[in-house]
Amino acid sequence: MINLRSLIIPFVKNLLNILFFPKNYMVFKITEMNSNSMEPNFHEGSYYLVKKISDFSSIKRFDVLIYFCQIHSLNHIKRVMGLPSETVKFYNKSFFVNTKKIKKLSIPDSKNIECQIGLSEYFLLSDNLSLFGNSCDSIKNGPIKKENIIGLII
Repeated sequence: MINLRSLIIPFVKNLLNILFFPKNYMVFKITEMNSNSMEPNFHEGSYYLVKKISDFSSIKRFDVLIYFCQIHSLNHIKRVMGLPSETVKFYNKSFFVNTKKIKKLSIPDSKNIECQIGLSEYFLLSDNLSLFGNSCDSIKNGPIKKENIIGLII
C-alpha cells in the first residue's frame, strides 16, 4: 500500500520552493534532514529553512550550513568548525584551531587528525560524534569548497 504522507510532503515542499523561492532569485530554500548525522540538534525527517549565502565572509565558526556533496550527489547539513586559511586539529579528544584549543569533544576513538584549510574552503563536521570519521563531512572528504555551499540553516 502506498504511504500517502510520503507522497504529499515532498510534493508540498517542492511546490512551496517553486512558488515562493524560485531558483534564479532564491533567498530561502526548504530542505529535509535525511540522516542522523546532526543528532541531537537536527533530527532526521525534519524540515529546515535555508538562507542562501551571498557573502561568504558572514560564515562563522559553529554556523550550520547545507552543502552539495559531489560524491553522493546529495545535500548535507553540517556544522562549520574551520574557516578559510586555518589549520584544524583533532588531538587527544580535543579540537584545536591554529594551535588554540577550542573545545573538548566526545569522540569515541582517540583519532588524531590535522588539516590545513584552503582560501576558499571550510571544514564542516557532523554534530553526531558517534559517527566521527564515518559521516559525509570534512573528516571523511576533506575541506568543502565554498562553491558547494548552498546556504545557512536558520
